[in-house]
Amino acid sequence: MKRKNRRGNVVPVNLREIYQLPGEFRCKMLIDPELSTQVEKVTVSVRNSDGRDMSFSARRWGTKINISFMIDDTTPDGVSIIDIDMSGRSIANVKERFDFWVIK
Repeated sequence: MKRKNRRGNVVPVNLREIYQLPGEFRCKMLIDPELSTQVEKVTVSVRNSDGRDMSFSARRWGTKINISFMIDDTTPDGVSIIDIDMSGRSIANVKERFDFWVIK
């Protein structure tokens, strides 16, 4: 499950545990402010329970990462994954993983 009680380098603000309806959804992630100043590149991927890329967009704005993703009739039920990969000149790659259930 997504990390709720552990304070990591990225903290989900409004990522739900379960998505039950099709549609476009948005979630916000917060990058640790100390780490954020060192991050030059953020790469996000969103995959469904079959491991296939979902339709999504991601945008970083300061310490925030806004992610929009689409759940439609082709999205299978199961655990979907959001991977966030951050890099910069003065830091090694930092990776965070979050998950959520799709149950339609």
